[in-house]
Amino acid sequence: MSSVIEAHGIVNKFGKQVVHDGLDLTLQKGEILGLVGGSGSGKSVLLRTLLACTNRMRAA
Repeated sequence: MSSVIEAHGIVNKFGKQVVHDGLDLTLQKGEILGLVGGSGSGKSVLLRTLLACTNRMRAA
C-alpha cells in the first residue's frame, strides 16, 4: 500500500513546553486516523503542522 501522509521527526515547542518530540506518522491509503486527547494535548497543533508542511510542498 502507498502512504498518503508520511511525516518523521515532528517537533513542536511553545517556549519550554514540548508538545511533540520526534513524532513519526504514516497514514496508508484507505486508513482512517482519529486524534484523541484531552484539552491542550496537541491535536490541533499536529494538524496545523501537517497542513503547513502540505502548503510548503505545494508552493515549491
